[in-house]
Amino acid sequence: MIAALRALWGAIRNAREWLTLVVVGAIGAWLYVQLAETRADRAQLQAQVNVICASAGSPFAAATVRLTDAKGKTTDVAFARGARCEQQVASLVAFRADTDRTTAEALAAAMREREGKVAVDARAARDAVEALASATKRMEIADAEAQRLNRLDHNWWAAFNDLAGLRDPNR
Repeated sequence: MIAALRALWGAIRNAREWLTLVVVGAIGAWLYVQLAETRADRAQLQAQVNVICASAGSPFAAATVRLTDAKGKTTDVAFARGARCEQQVASLVAFRADTDRTTAEALAAAMREREGKVAVDARAARDAVEALASATKRMEIADAEAQRLNRLDHNWWAAFNDLAGLRDPNR
């Protein structure tokens, strides 16, 4: 066993230059693959940047733009690569956040208004039920009185009008 290891070690020692060349070649191949992956990633990112900037409405390329300030003075402003796109995307993100906030506020106000109307409707329905119960009770009392007197007097007609939802004609 030891003799076999010594023979292997001797073979490695004798072919050291060739093995060094194989190791350097393997490292070079690995670096080449890494560079190819890096280039592919960069190309994919560049394509995504172009799509994003085109969607935002501003180019990614560097350029010089002539701008006019509030006083009417024109100046040439040089934008670095991606600067205009970054500004445009940032303004679109701010617009979306502002729109979302405004929409949420409008929805909340509409919900509060609806809840107020529901509360008013519920209060009116409760009052109507109470008025109907009261009118029914008054009608029963007036009907009993009319049977006892064997005539329909003013109180009976007032109770009848209340039960029917009509106002008293004498008001």
